[in-house]
Amino acid sequence: LHSLHQHPRSSPSLCALHTHTKVNSSTAFTDVWQQPHGDMAKLITVFGATGAQGGPIAYALLEDTDFKVRAVTRNASSDKAKALQEKGAEVVEASLDDPSTLGPALQGAHGVFVVTNYWEYKDKDREVEQGKAIADAAKAAGVLHVVFSGLESAQKLTGIPCPHIESKAEIEEYMTSLELPVTFVRYSFYYENFLTEMKPQKQEDGTYILGVPMEGAALEIVSAADMGPAVRTIYRNWARWVRRSAALSGDRLTVQQMADILSKHLAPKVFKASDMTTEAFGQLGFPEADDFSKMFKFLQVYTPARSVETTRQLHPAAKNFDTWVAENREALENSLD
Repeated sequence: LHSLHQHPRSSPSLCALHTHTKVNSSTAFTDVWQQPHGDMAKLITVFGATGAQGGPIAYALLEDTDFKVRAVTRNASSDKAKALQEKGAEVVEASLDDPSTLGPALQGAHGVFVVTNYWEYKDKDREVEQGKAIADAAKAAGVLHVVFSGLESAQKLTGIPCPHIESKAEIEEYMTSLELPVTFVRYSFYYENFLTEMKPQKQEDGTYILGVPMEGAALEIVSAADMGPAVRTIYRNWARWVRRSAALSGDRLTVQQMADILSKHLAPKVFKASDMTTEAFGQLGFPEADDFSKMFKFLQVYTPARSVETTRQLHPAAKNFDTWVAENREALENSLD
Protein backbone atom coordinates (compact mmCIF):
# COMPACT_ATOMS: atom_id res chain seq x y z
CA LEU A 1 0.00 0.00 0.00
CA HIS A 2 1.28 3.26 -0.75
CA SER A 3 0.18 4.55 2.55
CA LEU A 4 3.09 6.87 2.89
CA HIS A 5 1.15 8.55 0.25
CA GLN A 6 3.08 11.11 -1.78
CA HIS A 7 5.79 12.43 0.47
CA PRO A 8 7.29 15.45 -1.26
CA ARG A 9 10.44 13.35 -1.61
CA SER A 10 8.57 10.20 -2.64
CA SER A 11 7.86 8.67 0.73
CA PRO A 12 7.11 4.98 0.98
CA SER A 13 3.87 4.53 -0.64
CA LEU A 14 1.27 2.09 0.43
CA CYS A 15 -2.17 2.77 -0.65
CA ALA A 16 -4.94 0.46 0.37
CA LEU A 17 -7.62 -1.04 -1.78
CA HIS A 18 -11.23 -1.73 -1.39
CA THR A 19 -14.32 -1.51 -3.57
CA HIS A 20 -17.50 0.34 -2.91
CA THR A 21 -19.02 -1.57 -5.82
CA LYS A 22 -17.58 -5.04 -6.11
CA VAL A 23 -15.73 -5.69 -9.36
CA ASN A 24 -15.77 -9.14 -10.89
CA SER A 25 -12.06 -9.93 -11.03
CA SER A 26 -12.66 -12.51 -13.74
CA THR A 27 -13.85 -9.85 -16.14
CA ALA A 28 -11.23 -8.76 -18.62
CA PHE A 29 -10.96 -4.98 -18.69
CA THR A 30 -10.46 -4.56 -22.40
CA ASP A 31 -9.93 -1.20 -24.00
CA VAL A 32 -13.54 -0.66 -24.97
CA TRP A 33 -13.63 3.09 -25.45
CA GLN A 34 -17.03 4.26 -24.30
CA GLN A 35 -17.51 7.74 -25.72
CA PRO A 36 -19.75 9.81 -23.42
CA HIS A 37 -20.46 12.57 -25.91
CA GLY A 38 -19.11 12.80 -29.43
CA ASP A 39 -15.88 11.59 -30.97
CA MET A 40 -13.50 14.37 -29.96
CA ALA A 41 -10.46 13.64 -27.82
CA LYS A 42 -11.38 13.83 -24.16
CA LEU A 43 -9.56 16.36 -21.99
CA ILE A 44 -8.21 14.96 -18.71
CA THR A 45 -6.94 17.40 -16.09
CA VAL A 46 -4.10 15.78 -14.12
CA PHE A 47 -3.22 17.22 -10.71
CA GLY A 48 0.23 16.36 -9.42
CA ALA A 49 1.30 15.96 -13.04
CA THR A 50 4.99 16.26 -12.20
CA GLY A 51 4.76 13.77 -9.31
CA ALA A 52 5.18 10.04 -8.75
CA GLN A 53 1.56 9.18 -9.58
CA GLY A 54 0.34 12.00 -11.80
CA GLY A 55 3.41 12.04 -14.05
CA PRO A 56 3.07 8.48 -15.38
CA ILE A 57 -0.67 9.00 -15.85
CA ALA A 58 -0.14 12.21 -17.83
CA TYR A 59 2.44 10.56 -20.09
CA ALA A 60 0.27 7.48 -20.64
CA LEU A 61 -2.67 9.65 -21.67
CA LEU A 62 -0.47 11.72 -23.98
CA GLU A 63 0.43 8.52 -25.85
CA ASP A 64 -3.25 8.01 -26.73
CA THR A 65 -4.86 10.22 -29.38
CA ASP A 66 -8.25 9.75 -27.72
CA PHE A 67 -7.08 12.02 -24.90
CA LYS A 68 -5.73 15.50 -24.35
CA VAL A 69 -3.94 16.38 -21.12
CA ARG A 70 -4.08 19.50 -19.01
CA ALA A 71 -1.18 19.11 -16.57
CA VAL A 72 -1.63 21.01 -13.30
CA THR A 73 1.41 22.17 -11.38
CA ARG A 74 2.29 24.98 -9.01
CA ASN A 75 5.38 25.79 -11.09
CA ALA A 76 4.85 25.76 -14.84
CA SER A 77 8.49 26.73 -15.42
CA SER A 78 9.94 23.58 -13.80
CA ASP A 79 11.87 21.13 -15.96
CA LYS A 80 9.24 18.43 -15.44
CA ALA A 81 6.44 20.80 -16.46
CA LYS A 82 8.35 21.86 -19.57
CA ALA A 83 8.92 18.21 -20.49
CA LEU A 84 5.18 17.57 -20.34
CA GLN A 85 4.53 20.62 -22.48
CA GLU A 86 7.01 19.37 -25.08
CA LYS A 87 5.04 16.08 -25.23
CA GLY A 88 1.86 18.00 -26.00
CA ALA A 89 0.30 18.70 -22.62
CA GLU A 90 -1.35 21.98 -21.78
CA VAL A 91 0.43 23.08 -18.60
CA VAL A 92 -1.42 25.31 -16.14
CA GLU A 93 -0.72 26.56 -12.65
CA ALA A 94 -3.23 25.86 -9.88
CA SER A 95 -3.17 24.95 -6.21
CA LEU A 96 -5.47 22.78 -4.11
CA ASP A 97 -4.97 25.38 -1.37
CA ASP A 98 -6.54 28.06 -3.59
CA PRO A 99 -10.06 27.03 -4.66
CA SER A 100 -10.30 30.00 -7.03
CA THR A 101 -7.72 28.32 -9.28
CA LEU A 102 -9.54 24.99 -9.51
CA GLY A 103 -12.51 25.97 -11.67
CA PRO A 104 -10.35 27.24 -14.55
CA ALA A 105 -8.18 24.10 -14.33
CA LEU A 106 -11.28 21.94 -14.79
CA GLN A 107 -13.02 24.00 -17.47
CA GLY A 108 -14.04 21.76 -20.37
CA ALA A 109 -12.51 18.63 -18.81
CA HIS A 110 -14.12 15.24 -19.29
CA GLY A 111 -12.06 13.77 -16.45
CA VAL A 112 -9.69 14.69 -13.67
CA PHE A 113 -7.00 12.81 -11.77
CA VAL A 114 -6.60 13.99 -8.18
CA VAL A 115 -3.82 13.18 -5.74
CA THR A 116 -3.34 15.02 -2.45
CA ASN A 117 -0.13 15.18 -0.41
CA TYR A 118 -0.36 14.79 3.36
CA TRP A 119 3.39 14.77 3.75
CA GLU A 120 4.01 18.29 2.48
CA TYR A 121 2.50 19.85 5.61
CA LYS A 122 1.77 16.75 7.74
CA ASP A 123 -1.64 18.30 8.37
CA LYS A 124 -4.61 15.94 8.10
CA ASP A 125 -7.25 18.67 8.21
CA ARG A 126 -5.50 20.70 5.52
CA GLU A 127 -5.35 17.69 3.21
CA VAL A 128 -9.05 16.98 3.76
CA GLU A 129 -9.89 20.59 2.92
CA GLN A 130 -7.85 20.30 -0.28
CA GLY A 131 -9.76 17.16 -1.25
CA LYS A 132 -13.11 18.75 -0.52
CA ALA A 133 -12.17 21.82 -2.55
CA ILE A 134 -11.35 19.81 -5.68
CA ALA A 135 -14.44 17.63 -5.17
CA ASP A 136 -16.66 20.72 -5.01
CA ALA A 137 -14.94 22.19 -8.07
CA ALA A 138 -15.38 18.96 -10.06
CA LYS A 139 -19.05 18.86 -9.12
CA ALA A 140 -19.54 22.47 -10.18
CA ALA A 141 -17.67 21.92 -13.46
CA GLY A 142 -19.74 18.87 -14.36
CA VAL A 143 -16.68 16.60 -14.71
CA LEU A 144 -17.85 13.19 -15.92
CA HIS A 145 -15.05 11.06 -14.45
CA VAL A 146 -13.08 11.86 -11.30
CA VAL A 147 -10.23 9.48 -10.45
CA PHE A 148 -8.96 10.00 -6.90
CA SER A 149 -5.90 8.37 -5.34
CA GLY A 150 -7.41 7.33 -2.04
CA LEU A 151 -7.22 4.94 0.90
CA GLU A 152 -9.62 3.09 3.14
CA SER A 153 -9.94 4.00 6.82
CA ALA A 154 -7.47 2.19 9.05
CA GLN A 155 -9.28 3.59 12.09
CA LYS A 156 -12.63 2.10 11.09
CA LEU A 157 -11.20 -1.23 9.96
CA THR A 158 -8.73 -1.87 12.79
CA GLY A 159 -8.94 0.91 15.36
CA ILE A 160 -5.41 2.02 14.43
CA PRO A 161 -5.37 5.81 13.93
CA CYS A 162 -3.11 6.79 11.04
CA PRO A 163 -3.51 10.43 9.97
CA HIS A 164 -2.20 10.16 6.40
CA ILE A 165 -4.57 7.26 5.75
CA GLU A 166 -7.60 8.78 7.46
CA SER A 167 -7.33 12.02 5.48
CA LYS A 168 -7.73 10.17 2.20
CA ALA A 169 -10.53 8.02 3.58
CA GLU A 170 -12.39 11.17 4.60
CA ILE A 171 -11.95 12.65 1.13
CA GLU A 172 -13.33 9.44 -0.40
CA GLU A 173 -16.36 9.68 1.88
CA TYR A 174 -16.93 13.30 0.93
CA MET A 175 -16.68 12.58 -2.80
CA THR A 176 -19.14 9.73 -2.37
CA SER A 177 -21.54 11.99 -0.46
CA LEU A 178 -21.52 14.42 -3.41
CA GLU A 179 -22.46 11.52 -5.71
CA LEU A 180 -19.50 12.35 -7.93
CA PRO A 181 -18.81 9.97 -10.85
CA VAL A 182 -15.62 8.88 -9.11
CA THR A 183 -13.21 5.96 -9.25
CA PHE A 184 -10.90 5.46 -6.27
CA VAL A 185 -7.48 4.09 -7.20
CA ARG A 186 -5.45 2.75 -4.31
CA TYR A 187 -1.78 2.23 -4.89
CA SER A 188 0.32 -0.32 -3.04
CA PHE A 189 3.75 0.29 -1.51
CA TYR A 190 5.98 1.61 -4.29
CA TYR A 191 8.90 -0.45 -5.59
CA GLU A 192 10.52 2.96 -6.10
CA ASN A 193 10.64 3.49 -2.32
CA PHE A 194 13.75 1.30 -2.34
CA LEU A 195 15.47 4.00 -4.39
CA THR A 196 14.55 6.82 -2.00
CA GLU A 197 13.15 6.95 1.53
CA MET A 198 13.33 3.21 2.20
CA LYS A 199 16.56 2.40 0.40
CA PRO A 200 18.49 -0.52 1.89
CA GLN A 201 20.90 0.43 4.67
CA LYS A 202 24.44 -0.93 4.69
CA GLN A 203 25.51 -2.73 7.88
CA GLU A 204 28.96 -3.12 9.41
CA ASP A 205 29.24 -6.64 7.99
CA GLY A 206 28.60 -5.34 4.45
CA THR A 207 25.06 -6.68 4.12
CA TYR A 208 22.08 -4.45 3.41
CA ILE A 209 18.93 -4.31 5.51
CA LEU A 210 15.46 -3.53 4.14
CA GLY A 211 13.99 -1.43 6.93
CA VAL A 212 10.33 -2.22 6.28
CA PRO A 213 8.91 -3.44 9.63
CA MET A 214 6.35 -5.98 8.43
CA GLU A 215 7.48 -8.66 10.93
CA GLY A 216 7.14 -11.48 8.41
CA ALA A 217 3.80 -10.42 6.91
CA ALA A 218 3.45 -10.08 3.14
CA LEU A 219 3.09 -6.64 1.57
CA GLU A 220 1.33 -5.52 -1.59
CA ILE A 221 3.78 -3.62 -3.79
CA VAL A 222 3.69 -1.89 -7.17
CA SER A 223 5.70 0.35 -9.48
CA ALA A 224 4.11 3.81 -9.40
CA ALA A 225 5.81 4.61 -12.70
CA ASP A 226 4.17 1.53 -14.20
CA MET A 227 0.58 2.44 -13.38
CA GLY A 228 -0.09 5.20 -15.93
CA PRO A 229 -1.48 2.75 -18.53
CA ALA A 230 -3.68 1.10 -15.87
CA VAL A 231 -5.32 4.40 -15.00
CA ARG A 232 -5.63 5.22 -18.71
CA THR A 233 -7.64 2.01 -19.14
CA ILE A 234 -9.93 3.14 -16.33
CA TYR A 235 -10.56 6.41 -18.19
CA ARG A 236 -11.19 4.51 -21.42
CA ASN A 237 -13.77 2.36 -19.64
CA TRP A 238 -15.24 5.18 -17.62
CA ALA A 239 -18.82 3.84 -17.51
CA ARG A 240 -17.60 0.54 -16.05
CA TRP A 241 -15.39 2.15 -13.41
CA VAL A 242 -17.38 5.08 -12.03
CA ARG A 243 -18.31 4.57 -8.38
CA ARG A 244 -15.87 1.69 -8.05
CA SER A 245 -12.41 1.25 -6.62
CA ALA A 246 -9.34 -0.18 -8.35
CA ALA A 247 -6.76 -1.99 -6.25
CA LEU A 248 -3.38 -1.52 -7.91
CA SER A 249 -0.77 -4.14 -7.04
CA GLY A 250 2.10 -5.59 -9.05
CA ASP A 251 3.21 -8.21 -6.54
CA ARG A 252 2.66 -9.56 -3.03
CA LEU A 253 5.83 -10.54 -1.17
CA THR A 254 7.33 -10.72 2.27
CA VAL A 255 10.21 -8.34 2.90
CA GLN A 256 12.61 -11.29 2.96
CA GLN A 257 11.35 -12.37 -0.47
CA MET A 258 12.06 -8.85 -1.73
CA ALA A 259 15.53 -9.04 -0.16
CA ASP A 260 16.18 -12.36 -1.90
CA ILE A 261 15.26 -10.84 -5.27
CA LEU A 262 17.57 -7.89 -4.67
CA SER A 263 20.37 -10.29 -3.66
CA LYS A 264 19.85 -12.26 -6.88
CA HIS A 265 20.09 -9.27 -9.19
CA LEU A 266 22.64 -7.17 -7.27
CA ALA A 267 25.04 -9.99 -6.35
CA PRO A 268 27.49 -10.19 -4.72
CA LYS A 269 25.66 -7.76 -2.44
CA VAL A 270 23.44 -9.50 0.12
CA PHE A 271 20.11 -8.11 1.32
CA LYS A 272 18.11 -9.11 4.39
CA ALA A 273 14.78 -8.17 5.96
CA SER A 274 14.89 -6.09 9.12
CA ASP A 275 13.75 -7.75 12.35
CA MET A 276 12.58 -4.40 13.69
CA THR A 277 9.08 -4.22 15.17
CA THR A 278 6.63 -1.48 14.28
CA GLU A 279 6.90 -0.22 17.85
CA ALA A 280 10.67 0.16 17.55
CA PHE A 281 10.27 1.81 14.14
CA GLY A 282 7.95 4.38 15.71
CA GLN A 283 10.71 5.37 18.14
CA LEU A 284 13.32 6.11 15.47
CA GLY A 285 12.93 9.84 15.99
CA PHE A 286 12.38 11.21 12.48
CA PRO A 287 9.17 13.26 12.00
CA GLU A 288 7.19 10.62 10.10
CA ALA A 289 8.25 7.62 12.21
CA ASP A 290 5.11 7.34 14.35
CA ASP A 291 2.75 7.72 11.38
CA PHE A 292 4.68 5.16 9.34
CA SER A 293 4.79 2.68 12.22
CA LYS A 294 1.00 2.84 12.55
CA MET A 295 0.64 2.29 8.82
CA PHE A 296 2.86 -0.80 8.91
CA LYS A 297 0.97 -2.14 11.92
CA PHE A 298 -2.28 -1.63 10.02
CA LEU A 299 -0.87 -3.53 7.05
CA GLN A 300 0.16 -6.38 9.32
CA VAL A 301 -3.21 -6.83 10.98
CA TYR A 302 -5.43 -6.08 8.00
CA THR A 303 -4.97 -7.37 4.48
CA PRO A 304 -6.32 -4.75 2.08
CA ALA A 305 -8.28 -6.05 -0.88
CA ARG A 306 -5.69 -5.78 -3.64
CA SER A 307 -5.54 -7.59 -6.90
CA VAL A 308 -2.52 -8.30 -9.06
CA GLU A 309 -4.97 -9.98 -11.45
CA THR A 310 -7.14 -6.88 -11.84
CA THR A 311 -4.05 -4.70 -12.23
CA ARG A 312 -2.76 -6.88 -15.07
CA GLN A 313 -6.17 -6.79 -16.71
CA LEU A 314 -5.93 -3.01 -16.64
CA HIS A 315 -2.26 -3.06 -17.73
CA PRO A 316 -1.05 -6.47 -18.99
CA ALA A 317 2.60 -5.35 -18.95
CA ALA A 318 2.53 -4.38 -15.26
CA LYS A 319 5.85 -5.51 -13.79
CA ASN A 320 6.34 -7.83 -10.86
CA PHE A 321 9.11 -6.97 -8.41
CA ASP A 322 11.63 -9.36 -9.95
CA THR A 323 11.24 -7.78 -13.40
CA TRP A 324 11.39 -4.26 -11.98
CA VAL A 325 14.59 -4.95 -10.06
CA ALA A 326 16.20 -6.50 -13.15
CA GLU A 327 15.27 -3.44 -15.23
CA ASN A 328 16.39 -0.96 -12.57
CA ARG A 329 19.56 -2.72 -11.42
CA GLU A 330 21.84 0.21 -12.26
CA ALA A 331 19.66 2.78 -10.48
CA LEU A 332 19.47 0.54 -7.41
CA GLU A 333 23.24 0.06 -7.41
CA ASN A 334 23.79 3.79 -7.68
CA SER A 335 21.41 4.53 -4.79
CA LEU A 336 23.26 2.32 -2.31
CA ASP A 337 25.83 3.71 0.10
